[in-house]
Amino acid sequence: MMFSQETKRVIAEAQNGYCANYKCFNKIHSIHHKLHDTKYNREKFPCFINSIFNAVGLCESCHKNKQHLFRVTEKMAEIYEIFLEHLGRFGKLKGVK
Repeated sequence: MMFSQETKRVIAEAQNGYCANYKCFNKIHSIHHKLHDTKYNREKFPCFINSIFNAVGLCESCHKNKQHLFRVTEKMAEIYEIFLEHLGRFGKLKGVK
């Protein structure tokens, strides 16, 4: 799965179009999943896996060599998943789509 165009746009805008690695000054090449986009992770974290909280913009070099700096643990993903599930329930109660 991939991030939505809206998620990609928001991440790029939030990072001013530059790689998230603080020592890098290259433009974003791709939006990367902090927690790998695997079948297991999609099943365990369906709300989190393609959310903005699991996205980071990286240049090509950092995507190849430094992506581990931005990884989230499974425990962190669980916390985000619970938050997003509750947020979704609240939104439905308030009529938000």
